[in-house]
Amino acid sequence: MAATLTREEARRLAVAGTLLDGSLDGSGRIVDVVRKIGYLQLDPTNAVARSHLLVLFSRLGPYDLAKLERLLNTRKLYEYSAAIVAAEDHALHRTSMNRYPEGHYGGWPARIEAWLEANARLRVSVLQQLEESGPLPSRAIKDDSDTGWRSTGWTNERNVTRMLEFLWLMGQILVHGRDGQQRVWDLAHRVIPPADPLPIEEATARVALRSLRLLGVATLQQVKEEPFVDRPFAGLGEAVREGAGIERVEVEGQKGAWYAHRDDLTLLDKPEREPYTTLLSPFDPLIRNRKRTQSLWDFDFRLEIYIPKDKRWGFFVLPVLHGNDLVGRIDPTMDRKAGVLRINALKWEPGAPADVPLEAVVGRLAKFLGAVRVTWPRSNRRPPARR
Repeated sequence: MAATLTREEARRLAVAGTLLDGSLDGSGRIVDVVRKIGYLQLDPTNAVARSHLLVLFSRLGPYDLAKLERLLNTRKLYEYSAAIVAAEDHALHRTSMNRYPEGHYGGWPARIEAWLEANARLRVSVLQQLEESGPLPSRAIKDDSDTGWRSTGWTNERNVTRMLEFLWLMGQILVHGRDGQQRVWDLAHRVIPPADPLPIEEATARVALRSLRLLGVATLQQVKEEPFVDRPFAGLGEAVREGAGIERVEVEGQKGAWYAHRDDLTLLDKPEREPYTTLLSPFDPLIRNRKRTQSLWDFDFRLEIYIPKDKRWGFFVLPVLHGNDLVGRIDPTMDRKAGVLRINALKWEPGAPADVPLEAVVGRLAKFLGAVRVTWPRSNRRPPARR
């Protein structure tokens, strides 16, 4: 029979799987975090700090940003598909690159292939310009398109940008570096040494298994929704057949089959660590799946950036993690000109314990951001006393 986990046990596995249990605080390495998580999602929003920087801060505490730059400059890490990934995974990603656009959603593959075929001249031109002059930002690349890219959004007629994105996902070019936030492109083999792609079955199994262990415990659908996962059902099935230690479990109050790795389940037999408290990026792997966050934590969370100001609670909201529980949220803004970290709003979840060291955690964030002062709203900085 499948073992039954309480929701508290499922949360503990999830927090440990995403390296948020305090095991790395102050002593972990950036590359270890990326290797375990598999990716650092990139997002341009900079109200506090870029999301990938916050994801590392949540696990490592204040760290040296120069170390991350060195890892990118020395190609221990590189950018791929709106994420920072480990160079040691290049063969893994080559499998997806070689298949692109196969496997993408809806009618996109056919549309992309048709557009690429119609713009063969632009494709050759972009590669030639990089060969002769690269590395180059998109603004320095001539548009030799024969057919414009049509959309109702910002990509409409952004033909060079679209071609660069597609060539990137195909692995023919990569991000050489950045000029501010502007990506600078170059031919892939000049950015990172070429690697032979893994067989698709092996790549599928490896990514699905890593995603499952990142989540700690998950349904197949939740694994499927992780970045870079392709055919997760086949991937987990292959891992099970190979004796990879995956076990089916049930989670109290949750429907259907869940899965966990046997080695991760042994964590539940060990004493719990002292509660580790930190702040999470809205794109943190622990909470990026909003339905999963709701079902395991009863924590209603959504990205409010695109919600009209008068209808949202906060702009770039950071959940507060204390131990294995999501106990509150803050709405901060970093005023870089004044050197002030402003906490615009604060909200506690029902039942949040009174000993959450929020001021200390926000102080660590302020130090990391280089803020000289923190301002708070009038609301109570400590959870209300339980009755």
